[in-house]
Amino acid sequence: MTKQEATEIIDRNYDCREKSLIYCLHEKSKFSEKRFWEFYDSAICLAEDAKANGRSADTAMKITRIYQCVLKEFIYHFDKNDLSLLRKFPKNYGDYIERLDYAVDAYFRGSLINDEFFELRK
Repeated sequence: MTKQEATEIIDRNYDCREKSLIYCLHEKSKFSEKRFWEFYDSAICLAEDAKANGRSADTAMKITRIYQCVLKEFIYHFDKNDLSLLRKFPKNYGDYIERLDYAVDAYFRGSLINDEFFELRK
């Protein structure tokens, strides 16, 4: 994935446009594994670029906001007082959260680890 492709995916998610994880969660009430990995890979790509070239405040803000939105949608899924219920919600949602945590940390800390250390795989 190129930096430009990764940036476009981040922007699409930040703006809640079609074919993004945030759009699927918020507008379609559906968890999309494909869109999850697309966002994850874009965040990792930009983390690698940030390590080499420095972080962008704008990109950092967007990644953080997307991360917050995903976590909120997961929380709403479990809230009995909220009408939101995600279709195709993964039973191992904690593994997905772990991956999101890692992607955000990788962007801010500039440290990347091998995917083999994670239980959740593509």
